[in-house]
Amino acid sequence: MKMRIARNNHPQAHSQAPDNRLCHVVSNVIIESEDANGDVIVRSRFHCAEYFRYEVRSFTGKYRHLLKKTPDGYRIDLQRADLVNREGPFDYVIQWWL
Repeated sequence: MKMRIARNNHPQAHSQAPDNRLCHVVSNVIIESEDANGDVIVRSRFHCAEYFRYEVRSFTGKYRHLLKKTPDGYRIDLQRADLVNREGPFDYVIQWWL
């Protein structure tokens, strides 16, 4: 709880003005495989533009989801995002100031 309070009180927290705004596009959704239990691996591509701290930032990459079949439908068991520029510096990752 202390970590969460510190995160929210930090000047670079998302709760600060102006509010961040997102535009998120997911495309090229492909069901890669399905096992005997009905569990599915899905891959897709994404582009996300975020307005944050008076700047627009762009994130692009690919998603991988493992969907587990349940009696009520599918449940996300794994969600992974691989950024195109994952080797680049990210000065806005939430954990860096803790």
